[in-house]
Amino acid sequence: MRKILTSDPRYPEAKEYYETRHPVALSSEHPLTTSALADVNDKSWNHLYGAMIDGLNISPNNFQLIYPFTTWDWPIVPVGFTSAAQWDFCSSVPQFSATGQYTSAGTAFNDTYGQMLNVVSAATTDPKLKADIEQARNMLQLAANNYDTIYTQSSDAYETETGGTNTPPYTEWLGTMGGRSWKAQLDSAWINVQSQQDVYNQLLSETTTPGLKDAQDRNGNKDYYTKLQDPSLASFPAVPGYSLAMDATTWLNKVQAGTGGSTGSIGFSNSQSEYDYKKTWAGGSASIKKFFWSVNVGGSWERIDEFASDSSLKVDVSFKAWDQISIAASRWYNGAFVTGVQDGPFIRGYTPYGDSGSKAVWGPDGVMSVQKVGMLVCYKPSFTITVSNSTFKSFSEKWEVSAGLRIGPFNFSGGGGSSSSGWKADSATKTFSGESTAETALIMGANINLINPQ
Repeated sequence: MRKILTSDPRYPEAKEYYETRHPVALSSEHPLTTSALADVNDKSWNHLYGAMIDGLNISPNNFQLIYPFTTWDWPIVPVGFTSAAQWDFCSSVPQFSATGQYTSAGTAFNDTYGQMLNVVSAATTDPKLKADIEQARNMLQLAANNYDTIYTQSSDAYETETGGTNTPPYTEWLGTMGGRSWKAQLDSAWINVQSQQDVYNQLLSETTTPGLKDAQDRNGNKDYYTKLQDPSLASFPAVPGYSLAMDATTWLNKVQAGTGGSTGSIGFSNSQSEYDYKKTWAGGSASIKKFFWSVNVGGSWERIDEFASDSSLKVDVSFKAWDQISIAASRWYNGAFVTGVQDGPFIRGYTPYGDSGSKAVWGPDGVMSVQKVGMLVCYKPSFTITVSNSTFKSFSEKWEVSAGLRIGPFNFSGGGGSSSSGWKADSATKTFSGESTAETALIMGANINLINPQ
């Protein structure tokens, strides 16, 4: 599997194209149509980011708050296999933003690595070999361009069909009725890419760039790959492997036995000052179109305007357990080589950090930017929301019939005050409180590694 770079929203030159072809699904029929609404929404996400930094003692140097709601319930599969949902999440390159959107149809880290290897200059003093390498690289790029075009079209179809919910994950979707025709086209185009890559790699054996041939060989070594397993897939395609420090089932068993995770809590208010995103690894955060406050009424999610605008609002979220789970690329990835070529050499048209006449290899706009090296997970989050008297009165009716509540990336299933869920509304203290009834873990953030920062 290979995922394209050209429609990735992390890169400014693709932003307008991406947003036109991939509209972000909203949790209500009433989108954030004004700058004022967007600003209020972004402030809520900002407050949550700061609260997690302070409350959980995690570092802004590598923490990314992610959305939308993402469950960690990946199945246990045989050794040598990986579920589609796990591979999509672990391989995806995070958005270059302190608070970022996860999309299972995004760019895979192994693809950014492969493209970087292909723009490292292959040194030789033989003019014929140099010409052959340039021709092989051109043929490889043509094959990659064709694959990328098909992938863009399939990604459009996926976003349209799933509404940006990541359900099912993109790789799993390729095995469904809506995705099968795209998978056939992608498989055919990918065979051509691999064929051209093999020709190019063979020529590298005669060049003198230190470590390049070895890095290319490792990148293509199927011993370092895994096989995707999912009931909807007709085959088990081999893809570059990523490992988790612990699977979801084992982690939950440890938590429920009292031997895993840590308790934790976070809190913020609408009246507090905003967190300075400049202190984060990304140096800023993109505007977020996903509603921070949403309530499920009658089976549909809608924005809670009273919460967003109430200057008296305070919220506390506690976890029965939370943890950080590391993610590691298998041996197909040569991190030492990546560090060693920070300053090049690169082929014509590419420079380490880009300029007016060249494309960047590293940095926010580069071929390689960031790597996901871990994730933050939690179990059984609970909440207490304190509001003004007017907000309490206006929201109480929806609360009594609600089937769920969303606070940023936290999805609380249950019901407003129902006996089964134990959710409560207290008019004396002007509070709404409850605990998620879900028995699965939630992914609420990612740990980031910047590739060759300037």
